[in-house]
Amino acid sequence: MDFAGKSAFVMGGTTGIGRATAELFVERGARVTVFGASGSADGADPELDALPDGMLALVGDGSIAAEVDGAIKRAAEHGGGLDILVCSAAIHPYGDAVDTDPSVWARVMAVNIGSAYLTAHFGVPHLRRRGGGSIINVASNQGSANSAGLSAYATSKGALLAFTRTLAVDFGKDGIRANTVSPGPIDTPLLRVAARKLKDGRSLEEIYDDWGKNLPICRIGRAREMAEVIAFLASDRASYVTGADYVADGGLLAALGF
Repeated sequence: MDFAGKSAFVMGGTTGIGRATAELFVERGARVTVFGASGSADGADPELDALPDGMLALVGDGSIAAEVDGAIKRAAEHGGGLDILVCSAAIHPYGDAVDTDPSVWARVMAVNIGSAYLTAHFGVPHLRRRGGGSIINVASNQGSANSAGLSAYATSKGALLAFTRTLAVDFGKDGIRANTVSPGPIDTPLLRVAARKLKDGRSLEEIYDDWGKNLPICRIGRAREMAEVIAFLASDRASYVTGADYVADGGLLAALGF
């Protein structure tokens, strides 16, 4: 999977699965622009100060149209066009339909599904100019089966599966493929936040070990492993794959819980 001469835009690429994906693309020859939130309130993020050659980092809000439009334009300038769009932006609040405040619900939808819409809205015209390309949206196994207390997050990921299918149907004639990856529990900042809520005096490693026991593969996944799946879908090796959801969850959905 050689991406020499390719240009990619990674929404939510400043951390987690998005960052791992961006780094993998750069390693394999692409020019990459990552866009997302900074890791700190003052905008100073050591990870964004130590970028590999070929990667441009832009800090902003993926739910704001003007900011995404500007970032996509910068990405096209940086890469000489765009061939690949990846959306990995997400927030993960807890709560059922009663517990979740309407403002929180709206924010989850704006970030988790709105950022994917805006990436496609402003990015697809650039893919068309290149004669086609690939869109990969990072969903979740929560889009297909649900844990308790994740009403807004799970709903947004289910919507992302449907939205990505519409991209595949609407833009296949333009040579554009669109697919989702649905991770299970992956060691990312989002999962670490969840682990801290349940810490109870245990270390992060102990919590991960306990969670891993619930998976057929017996461990928590790594962001780089998701990046490899995304890279496959972005590559010519997946030239006949579109409208698909690739579940990469360590076998979680394959196992009966009872």
